[in-house]
Amino acid sequence: MHYTDIINKFRFLFDWMPVSVSYPAPKYYEYRDVGRVLLGYRVCVRYAHHGIREYLFTNDEEKLGLVTKAQALNNAIKFYERIQQKIKGK
Repeated sequence: MHYTDIINKFRFLFDWMPVSVSYPAPKYYEYRDVGRVLLGYRVCVRYAHHGIREYLFTNDEEKLGLVTKAQALNNAIKFYERIQQKIKGK
């Protein structure tokens, strides 16, 4: 095996260039006693060599109150915009 082949393999390992991204969508979970509860907002990113990764921006408004629903959505939108900039900057 030639050293350029090894370098190309490592390049694919560390190349996390995004190809597409989906707008933040709410993710719910259905509990029997409580009903439908918002877990947070998910953003799916498709990478060139690593497939699709799903990122979940959770809220804990009901438990600790550290991250509200609005803050979780804002974090997801900021992440979405940052990935969009990476895609446009190719």
